[in-house]
Amino acid sequence: MAEDKKGLAIIFHSGTFDRLHQGLSVALAALALGRPVRLFFSYWAFRYLKRGGNSYFHLDSEAREYRAILQKGLERGHLESVLHMLGQFKAMGGKCYVCTHSMGLLNIARDELVEAVDRSMGLTAFLKETIEDQLLYI
Repeated sequence: MAEDKKGLAIIFHSGTFDRLHQGLSVALAALALGRPVRLFFSYWAFRYLKRGGNSYFHLDSEAREYRAILQKGLERGHLESVLHMLGQFKAMGGKCYVCTHSMGLLNIARDELVEAVDRSMGLTAFLKETIEDQLLYI
């Protein structure tokens, strides 16, 4: 008998590299285990989804002391970029949404975003769509 796997929904608010990287790592692991995963990007997390934003690299005060180590890891290929991980996420069947309210607030048009974004929606619509899923807020 096939067991239904509970979906995973992740809301990204923070725009720090370490939080996005860890959240995407969780998303990729869940997809590898056969769980459906949907991501919702709002506010500061948007900076990584803008076209040409692959070089964006922000750390909060807790992680700043490791900036050089993390940047060397990215340069050497030991650590994946957010956009590379998002590409893997999409290739594995994950869905990526962006917050329409945040788009308006930050004056970001849909055509300024990377192709990995499936669509824009409000938070209420995302929560309704993922009502049965496990929810993480990062």
